[in-house]
Amino acid sequence: MFAKLLLPVDFSPRSPGAAATARYLASHCGGEVTLLHVVDPSRKLEPPAPENSLPVLESMLSGVPLKTQELTGDPAAQILEYARHYQPDLIVMPTHGYGVLRRFLLGSVTAKVLHDSEFPVWTGVHASGAADGRTFQGVSHVACAVDLGPPSEHVLRWSAQFATAFGAKLTVIHASPQLVPVVGVVHEIEWRRHVLEALEQQMAELLERSGVVADVRLAAGAAPEAVTAKAEEVGADVLAIGRSPHGLMGRLRTVSYALIRHSPVPVVSV
Repeated sequence: MFAKLLLPVDFSPRSPGAAATARYLASHCGGEVTLLHVVDPSRKLEPPAPENSLPVLESMLSGVPLKTQELTGDPAAQILEYARHYQPDLIVMPTHGYGVLRRFLLGSVTAKVLHDSEFPVWTGVHASGAADGRTFQGVSHVACAVDLGPPSEHVLRWSAQFATAFGAKLTVIHASPQLVPVVGVVHEIEWRRHVLEALEQQMAELLERSGVVADVRLAAGAAPEAVTAKAEEVGADVLAIGRSPHGLMGRLRTVSYALIRHSPVPVVSV
């Protein structure tokens, strides 16, 4: 499934985790990895720590076909331009989540790539204090979040192909605030039952249209918190989400951004 993986690195502490993930995915699928570093002439950076250096990353990727590429310019723009030329099946990137404030923010380069890339993007666990990815255990259970909108069929088919390629279980999750109990509302239980039945019917129709067989879970609440909690509850080790078709506002919607920030497992934005 992943014949070509693009691994942009900035030699930060989370780069080795991204490299370990790329190696796992490439090894499983027999794919090649292109390790890309972009030198930003507008910024003066300290030399990377030895454990995050290029030789270490190359060593971590031993055993898989590997190319290295160094470019100069704006990192996000250069990554996107190189991706358009290289046509990867997946871009693997870490996020940055350090400190009280930065745990709420994605790294600016990662956010721009997610916003504009036409290719699926794998991002590591964002939460501050989370494992940096070196302990990633592999793909055995894929969760796929759908909102029942137009992109749902695409992300569901992609997730099914992904799960099949790794021999993994697939669980499809949809979150709805209408399933949250409201105390004191007359006939509220009957209304929630009606909503539940309607959502179950829509999910069944989505799976049938997509030709996918999967476990279905409905979650009560807003998508970022409800979906990620349900993914953790079912034991998923990766979460696939959809992005909008490219437009003036880009591909990365507010909900997608929040899902990446909240997720306890890596996220693939399709």
